[in-house]
Amino acid sequence: MPITYRTLPVPAFEEYTTRIAAGAVTFGVEYRQLDEATILDYYGPDARSQFDDVTPAGMEGTVDEDGLCLHVFGTDDGAEYLRFDCFDDAAHYHLLDPHTPVNVVVEHDVGRHGPLLDWALAALRDRLSELLVEAGAGDLAAAVEPGRVAEALEGVAEEARRMLAAGAPVRSRSRLEAAPGSPR
Repeated sequence: MPITYRTLPVPAFEEYTTRIAAGAVTFGVEYRQLDEATILDYYGPDARSQFDDVTPAGMEGTVDEDGLCLHVFGTDDGAEYLRFDCFDDAAHYHLLDPHTPVNVVVEHDVGRHGPLLDWALAALRDRLSELLVEAGAGDLAAAVEPGRVAEALEGVAEEARRMLAAGAPVRSRSRLEAAPGSPR
């Protein structure tokens, strides 16, 4: 069951996020470490209350997660609209409306749908526009060019393999047609 927040997640760590342009959208690939200290540093001591003291399954208690994240940014505005947190213990994805703000967290059932990374790459290839509409980004969805997305996803998959092999955050590669940084 999705959880809706009025607080956006901790933004991508730019130094560890490789951006790959695909026309109207830019994909980000990041190996992310997210822990309690990072959350408190970003949101302050009332971090949990900003999320109504509700956490996705697998993230109860002290947060200490790491894994691959795939981000979808608007190329023109740099805002993040989708995020897939391919964590081992709490795989989930975000539908983000950065302008409202709304952050819908959808828990991923690995047993039913397989690993989130595989599911996410297929969803980005086959249903990117639909997911952007769900996130409230209909204009961006209408501008998506499937051919450019398919081409860029080859680079996303390659970069994901590189980062997974490292098993820890690694500095981003040179950016192709780098998009503006996140507005947050």
